[in-house]
Amino acid sequence: MIENIRLSFQGIRSHRMRSALTMLGIIIGIASIIVIVSLITGTSEQLKSAMVNSGDDNITVTLFDKDNSWVALDPIEVGLPEGITKISSDVMDQVKSLKGVVNASKVYRSEYALSVAYNANKQSACVLGVDEEFFSMKNYVLSSGRYFIDRDYKDRHNVAVVSSSLASALFQNEDALGKTITISNEIYTIVGVYTENVDYSNVNTLSDYYLKVGMAAKNFVIVPSTSWVNFGGFESFQTLIVKVASPDDTVNAGKECASLLNQNISSNKYEYRSTSLQDDAQSLESITKVISILLIGIASISLLVGGIGVMNIMLVSVTERTKEIGLKKALGAKKRVILGQFLTESIVLTSLGGIFGVLIGVGISYVLSIFLQIPVAISVPAVVIAVGFSMGVGIIFGITPSIKAANLNPIDALRYE
Repeated sequence: MIENIRLSFQGIRSHRMRSALTMLGIIIGIASIIVIVSLITGTSEQLKSAMVNSGDDNITVTLFDKDNSWVALDPIEVGLPEGITKISSDVMDQVKSLKGVVNASKVYRSEYALSVAYNANKQSACVLGVDEEFFSMKNYVLSSGRYFIDRDYKDRHNVAVVSSSLASALFQNEDALGKTITISNEIYTIVGVYTENVDYSNVNTLSDYYLKVGMAAKNFVIVPSTSWVNFGGFESFQTLIVKVASPDDTVNAGKECASLLNQNISSNKYEYRSTSLQDDAQSLESITKVISILLIGIASISLLVGGIGVMNIMLVSVTERTKEIGLKKALGAKKRVILGQFLTESIVLTSLGGIFGVLIGVGISYVLSIFLQIPVAISVPAVVIAVGFSMGVGIIFGITPSIKAANLNPIDALRYE
């Protein structure tokens, strides 16, 4: 084997230009695959990280109509559908006891933006009716004022905590504290303004900005659950907000929470489903995998072309070295020796192309990353598979020329001109 490898390198050095052109198809194919995988993997990981880190490890478990799987139901529109009951304290205790769950909160949540007005200024905002647990679960920082106190719940005070983005839009340069806003003809007094605690150190791209800063900039009005009834009605279904110990727990904990709530549904029309940023990240990963496969399939065409080029050159090499083959066979070389020599040369040729392709692909990936501000992640498995695949191309497309060389008649080979 070592002798065959030495002879292979000797043959490649003897025909440098021809060998380089033969490897070109392999190099282009492998480099293309490495670039595609590296850029897509890097972008996917960055987006996933931004999505997960932009939240505070919360799962939302809300009610859906089975006939409309895309949009969650809105409690203001549907109230408390037939077969749905409010989430009991026993169910909440079971949710909090689930593995990976740190805390849980019952929330009334408008899925569609409501009109929030201050004098003539109107803005759209998502309105939440929350219980006492809610603020302890969220990654909020009070800019001014306070959160709700026990008296707000007991006496059904019409008070509100608003996001800083909504406060800026409604009151501009005025202090929002103590101001009154109107939600569906009900007047609420603002007692607090909050901002999202966003880690700006990881905001490097437009995607980061949208997923982290953009999400934090949404307009929200938060009211006590006891005063939600003033515009949402006394009978409305509730959404469950669940805080988990780690982003890795979101998927399993979300499914278990939804399953627990669905056990209390007596209607076949509705079901609870969990959603989280981790779910969105996994969906993104699935999409990028499909795109990767399609692009890699296209890039693999150049590998096929390169393999055909290898076969062609190896056939030419067999023809050029017919006398050499005849002499070796006349001296007693067996078929498997001749077969091994030419097959090794084919594998060495394509393996070198694969290695050069990987190096060039990695280099191009980093250059594109610098100039286009695209994240890159070099996948070690992809590198190993690429080199292995190039060796496989050498075996597949080198076997025919090798068999032809091994089957040459030594007498005819020695007489060949």
